[in-house]
Amino acid sequence: MRKLFVLSLFVMLFSGCIEEYDLYRADIVQRLVVEGLITNKPGPYYIRLTESQTGSFKEPDYGYTDAAIAVKDAQIIISDNINQIDTLIPVDINLDEYTLDRFGYYKLVYDSFGNIVDTLFLKDPFAFNYNRGFYKTTHLIGIPGRTYSLRILSAGKEYQASSFMPPVPEIDSIGFAKEILEKDNAVNIIPLLYFSEPQGIKNYYLIQLNDDISIRTYTAGTLWQFAIVSDEFLQPYVNGLNISQGQTPRSIIYPGYGPADSLYVALSSLTRDGYEFYKILIQQFKNDGGAYQPSPGSPPTNMSNGALGYFRASSISEKKTKIPRIF
Repeated sequence: MRKLFVLSLFVMLFSGCIEEYDLYRADIVQRLVVEGLITNKPGPYYIRLTESQTGSFKEPDYGYTDAAIAVKDAQIIISDNINQIDTLIPVDINLDEYTLDRFGYYKLVYDSFGNIVDTLFLKDPFAFNYNRGFYKTTHLIGIPGRTYSLRILSAGKEYQASSFMPPVPEIDSIGFAKEILEKDNAVNIIPLLYFSEPQGIKNYYLIQLNDDISIRTYTAGTLWQFAIVSDEFLQPYVNGLNISQGQTPRSIIYPGYGPADSLYVALSSLTRDGYEFYKILIQQFKNDGGAYQPSPGSPPTNMSNGALGYFRASSISEKKTKIPRIF
């Protein structure tokens, strides 16, 4: 009888830890995915609309494209609380019309007699095209301290979001420190940030080693050089912030950096909601799917009506420098 009781308890314990999870449920519907960013840098600003993936897993393409399905024929309007209003237009690029040289993509304009009258250079990133769901502003100006509202009409549904653009401190300078990795004695050169941290308010930051255009051009599997930090442990004057100590799904430091290499660093402001969005996104990247890990799910969003993704407004302070030859 005792053996029967132990066996029954064993079965109950292990059966209680197993929950069936169907990744390919037929009743899962596609949802709108929104990627949007307004900054204090000159526009245009880009909004991308795609459909969420509901079918079988697809191997990622680690080049300039991905498997996301573009959402076309949408109406997108962005406004602020000072009555700026901008209706976005599709980024219509036909690369077959352009030629690539060391100055970029260009095409020649001819008159009716076949004479060259102008040369047009491609200003939009070539990966930001309508076939990938990209739309752009025409005259909107991003200004810190304003709140930006997004309105999307697509397939008979309306989606909305709003985001405040917090100010960001200017980067005073960039320093460097050397880090020796224990596993193979490899040398990493770590950028250090110096800036005055505003007091009396809670501040959140996103640190990037590539500009936003580069980060959004590549897939995340190819390039993920950003980290997030809060000001919880920052001093009034940040005297050399080690950017590798921020939260990130993997090391923000690219091991190939060396003396005389050019380096770009950007410090972007985040709202608390924006910080939480990236924080949970990073946690999900680190989730190994173990028995004691939560089930995967979508990160929080500021979009309405069931849309996924995030609409962000951020001030950006940026600096470019070269790594000194002393390293």
